[in-house]
Amino acid sequence: GEMASTLAHELNQPLAALADQLTGSRRLIDRGRPEDQAKVRDAVDKASAQALRAGDVIHRMREFVRRGASERAPESLSKVVEDAAALALIGAREHLVTTRLQLDPAADAVYADRVQIQQVLVNLFRNALEAMAQSPRRELVVANTRVADDMIEVEVSDTGSGFRDDVIPNLFQTFFTTKDTGMGVGLSISRSIIEAHGGRMWAESNPSGGATFRFTLPAADEN
Repeated sequence: GEMASTLAHELNQPLAALADQLTGSRRLIDRGRPEDQAKVRDAVDKASAQALRAGDVIHRMREFVRRGASERAPESLSKVVEDAAALALIGAREHLVTTRLQLDPAADAVYADRVQIQQVLVNLFRNALEAMAQSPRRELVVANTRVADDMIEVEVSDTGSGFRDDVIPNLFQTFFTTKDTGMGVGLSISRSIIEAHGGRMWAESNPSGGATFRFTLPAADEN
C-alpha cells in the first residue's frame, strides 16, 4: 500500500506538469497565430522532458526496490534547485508569488541522487504555493549554507499559513496530512530520501508567519 501511494504521489508531479504543457500547447494551436509556434515547440519540448522524468522516477523506484540504493553522484545544488523550480513553479507569477533563490556558490557541490532531490524540492515548492494561496504576501525563498565541512543545508521558506505547534511533530508521519485532498505521503517520502542520503529533514514555523523546511545533504569534493 505504501509503495502504491509512493508511486502515485511521485508520478503525479511530472504527469501534472506534462498535462499543463500540453493543455497550453493546444490553446496556442487553436489560436492559430504564427508567432505562437515557438511557444508551442518550447511547451512540447518541456512536456517531452516531463514524460522522460516520469519514466526516470519509475526506473529509480525499481532500482531502489531491487538494490536498496539510489544513484548518487556529485551534483550542482543550484542546478538541481533551478530545474525543480522550473517544474514546480509554473504559473507562480500569475498567482503573485515572488521567488528568490539565494544560493551560495561556495556551498553548491553535493553528493546526491539528482532525481530524488528534485522530487523533494518539487514537493516542498508545491506545498509552499498551496500554503500561500490566501496570503496577502507571497514570497518563496530558497537558500543554502555549509553547516559543517561535510554537510550542506538547504532552506525552503514561505509566507503562508504556517503550522500549529501540535502539527509539527506529526508532519513527516506517513498518511498524515493537513490538506483536505492530501495523501499524506509527500513529506514522509521526502524525509526518507534525505535520511537515505545521510542527511536529516525538519520543519519550523516562522516568527513573522509562514513555514520553513530544512534538510541537509553531504557535500561533494569540488576538486
